[in-house]
Amino acid sequence: MWGDILSVSGLALTAIGAWVTAKSVVLSEDDAIHIGVARYASESREENLALPAVQNLLQASRGARIGLWIVLAGTVLQLVPAALHLIR
Repeated sequence: MWGDILSVSGLALTAIGAWVTAKSVVLSEDDAIHIGVARYASESREENLALPAVQNLLQASRGARIGLWIVLAGTVLQLVPAALHLIR
């Protein structure tokens, strides 16, 4: 019983950690422009989005989002059977 409780708690913490990390890593286009653009760059949002540094930040953000959603999905798939075992 205690082992199941600890397993469920650990999986829940993993899911929460993945969510917090995803929120911290994921960038909006405007955030990527602010971080990746030199202050003397274009005033056009579209031109700034085309800059390599901004594209690199957005690609890393998309990859992190996908990876963390996969971690979250895997955690949930492990959490559900363990939680059902505790309920019975």
